[in-house]
Formats: sequence, C-alpha cells, structure tokens
Amino acid sequence: MQEYDIVVIGAGHNGLVAANYLRDAGFSVVVIESNERIGGMTSTSAPIASAPDHQINNFSIDSFFWDSFPPSRDLQLHRYGLRMVEFNPGHLYLHPDGGSIAFFKDPARTADDIRRFSIRDARAYLEFVPAAQAFAELAMQMGKTNPTRPDMATLADTVRRAFGLRHELGELAPLALNSISDTIAERFGHQVVRDALHASSGSTIPNDISGTGVAFVWIGNMHRYACRRAIGGIQALPDALANRLTSKGGAVHTGAAVAEVTVDQNRATGVLLVDGSHIRARQAVLATCDPRTTLDKLLPDGVLSESSRAAVNSIPVNNLGYGQMKVDLALSGRTTMKRHQAWREDDIDVRKPTHMIGTEEGMRRLFARSGAGLVPDPGDYLLWPVIPTSLDPSQAPDGQDTVYLYSSVVPSSPEGGWAAAKDKVAQGIVETASMYYDDLDSLEIGRQVLNNEDIADLTHATAGNITHVDTVLSRFGPLRPARGLGGYRTPVAGLYMGGAGSHPGGGISGGPGYVSSQTVIKDLHKAQGLGRGAQRWTSLQRRLRRA
Repeated sequence: MQEYDIVVIGAGHNGLVAANYLRDAGFSVVVIESNERIGGMTSTSAPIASAPDHQINNFSIDSFFWDSFPPSRDLQLHRYGLRMVEFNPGHLYLHPDGGSIAFFKDPARTADDIRRFSIRDARAYLEFVPAAQAFAELAMQMGKTNPTRPDMATLADTVRRAFGLRHELGELAPLALNSISDTIAERFGHQVVRDALHASSGSTIPNDISGTGVAFVWIGNMHRYACRRAIGGIQALPDALANRLTSKGGAVHTGAAVAEVTVDQNRATGVLLVDGSHIRARQAVLATCDPRTTLDKLLPDGVLSESSRAAVNSIPVNNLGYGQMKVDLALSGRTTMKRHQAWREDDIDVRKPTHMIGTEEGMRRLFARSGAGLVPDPGDYLLWPVIPTSLDPSQAPDGQDTVYLYSSVVPSSPEGGWAAAKDKVAQGIVETASMYYDDLDSLEIGRQVLNNEDIADLTHATAGNITHVDTVLSRFGPLRPARGLGGYRTPVAGLYMGGAGSHPGGGISGGPGYVSSQTVIKDLHKAQGLGRGAQRWTSLQRRLRRA
C-alpha cells in the first residue's frame, strides 16, 4: 500500500495547481487520474481517426481568467514548458451581415469599433466599462480567498481596492442582480451593438433571467488582461503543471480510477482504486472532481447524514434543462473569412481572435426551441468558435486548420432522443459556422461531436457539466456548490473539494485549486501547531521563487 500526506483526485488543471502548492508547503502529494492522460477538461488530443495529425482541444481552449489568479505568477510555468502567445483584440463579434466588433484590452479601442455603428453606443460603452471592471476587480479579488472564512490580508486588499472604485460601487448590485437583457436594453440602442453584447455575455441560461448580469464580469476582466493562448493547445497547461510537480518530488498516477474515498471514524484516510489497490492519505484527500461525484458516488454509504445527502443531490448541474454541444473540425486547408475581413478595412486578422456568433432575437428563439426539445434553426445558434491554428499552426499539418465550435445552448433532451438528433444538431452548428467561415464543407476531413452525455462519459463530470455546478447567482461564493459546503471543507474530516464546482467556479483560472490548497495548508499547519509562522514562511518561499 502506498502512502502520502495528501491524495489529490483529478489531474485537471485545478488538481495539479493544488498539488503544486501542497508540495511547495512540504507535504508529500500524489495526484490520481482515472484517464490514461492528464488534463481533464484542459486536454488536447487527436480524436479524429481520419485526421490523426490534427490536435483538438477537446473541451476548452481559452484561459480567460488564468492571469487573474496567483498560480499564473507563483508557479512560473514558463520554466516547465508552458509558452503563451498574446493576441489583441482577444475577441471579435461576427454579425451575420458581415460586420464585426473587436473587443480589445483597451476599452477606448473597443468603443472606437462600436462607433462604426453608433456614436451614442460608443459613449455608453465607455460609461458602462468602469462598472464592469470594478465588478471584475472585486470578484477576482474575492475569488482568491475562502468565501466562508476569507483571510484578513485579502479582505484588507479588497477594501483598499473597493475604496479606489467607490464611484462605481453603486452600479455593482444592479449589474449583478439584473438580467443581461435589461442591462443592455437600458444602455444600448443599435441592434448590432446589442447583438454583440448579448453574444459576448450569453451563456447556458436565457439572458432574460434576473441575476444573469453576473456574466458581465467577463467583459470587465477582458479589459484588465490581454488574452493569451497556450502554444501546443490547452494541454500545455496541465503538462507544465505536472512537470513542475514531479520535478519537486510530487507524483502523478494516470489510469487510476477511484472507486471510493476510504473513511475511518468520519475521517478520510485515502482512496480505494477500481483495481483494488489502496493509497493511504496520512493527512488529507482533496477531490477536484465535481461535488456530486465526490460526496455521492465516492463516499461510502451512510457517511453523510440524510440532510447532507439531500443537499448534495440538489446541487444543480443541468443548466436549467439546456444542453451544450461542441463540434471540432479537421480541415485539409485553411478556412478564410473573406466577407468579415473585407468589411473591416483595417489590419486586424479576423482569423486570430476568439469569435462570438449570435443575435438577440436568434438567441431568444434558440432558448425557446431548445427548452422545448426542438432542434434549433441554423443561424440561431450561439457559438464561441476559435480557429486554433490561426495562432498556433503546429496543431495541424502545414497549411491546414482546425476549427473549434462551441455551442452553449442546444436541447438537453431533444425530441426523439440524442441518437436521432445528434447528427442533425451538429450539422446545424456547422451550417451556422459556414455563414462566417469559407469552404468548411469542401475542406472538412472529419469531425468530433460532443454533447453533455459524451462529456460525462469522457470526463466523468455529472451531467457533463463543464463548470461542474450551474453558474447561477444562487451558486456563487459561500453557496457554491451548496449552503454548508462552500468553504472547500466537507462533512467528512480531512476530505476537501477543490474543482470547478467550488468557489470561484468554472473556467481555466486555477482559482479553486489555489484557494482549496491554501485551506488545506492552513488546516494542517494549525493541526500541527505551526500557526501563522508557517503560513508566513510559505508566503516568503513563494516570493523568493518569483524573485
């Protein structure tokens, strides 16, 4: 039987982030991964049999929030193989008529693009951005600390930042509590501008629902950091994290599916693997799989109280009944965007940014049909596509492309079932993309199509939810994933959670892995009687590494 101080379940980026901090704090650590390769939802592979040399970013590609959190600086992953390329504008809204709006890091440049459509809306955007930036600033700041027991240093820093943003504070509550639709309607008039803001802020639930305004944190954060993408695909991020961990004495075991978290006298003692082997955790188990899997599937029967189990089973994972689909295309040549490139009349290469596709009215029809289990009409899909090879040609053979098409809204349970509807929905997504990208039909070698059921099979995430828990206002901060479970600790002593289902939530940020690891370190130092001196020493070590 193997023994470590801490066993981490899941070798996605959050599990590997947490393991690095735990190893830096002096604990022996092993990361257990059920798949044969690390990465989880930050994986890149060649799954299209007819295109074995085309690298596909299976679930995610853009690390929008990575630079907002300490791991991007603390872990110095450039020393372990991670190379990032910056691109600005990071996002480009594509309108069906051939127009576009570029979202630059500089809000003034973004307003200049909006001015092509409306002088009034350009002014309104510049008035809107400070509130969105303040929202993002405070949200990212609080995302760095335990939401149930925030550390005093972070609180003090947040208060200081809030004072600097005092003129915008009055806008924050309405921004978060209102619907996306109401906020846009109150401020913007030109339909193309409104369409762009709906598409950029739209997610997995209708924009008309109160509380969806929290999505504007994305716009605020986009104007705080330039966008960067990993060379070699998003797999480069977990690969660098694993390289760093193993170089410092940590371990990673792949092909090691966990059957059960072992518990003795209500304390987690390790993990039992599907193959029957047991790995003992002398001090803690940190699970970065989704909360339902951790607390329902992996804990032995009878460990949780009935009330705790009821709370776990009530954790929302189905995005109010809306599904998602991702289609990846391997192409034999390079797709162009002639209409949108010609319209711009500037030096922006329209192939390079992350694209946003959708219209206000089309999204309303999309949600209505998807909610009724009906296949959406082509042209109504909300897409966030990327041409990964536009910035990193190494992901395909010379002169060839991959195209990443993520649709955040499709039927969850289509009429007639997925067996009958899957190809039709996927083709509708490709037909929508073909309105913007040239020659997809003639260039396509093959495709990968993933819906929620496929994502669940491949990643083991409950319901295939890419954020583990629905991203709704009632599941933020101390309420994520549920009341009483928001501080990474669980009802089982020594068992912690630290994946996307925990604060601060989904996306490639490393935030849940970072804060959960700090919680574990604090608890173990306290149990060992080391107290704040050890915490200060750990902080000093980090500063020395960055120097």
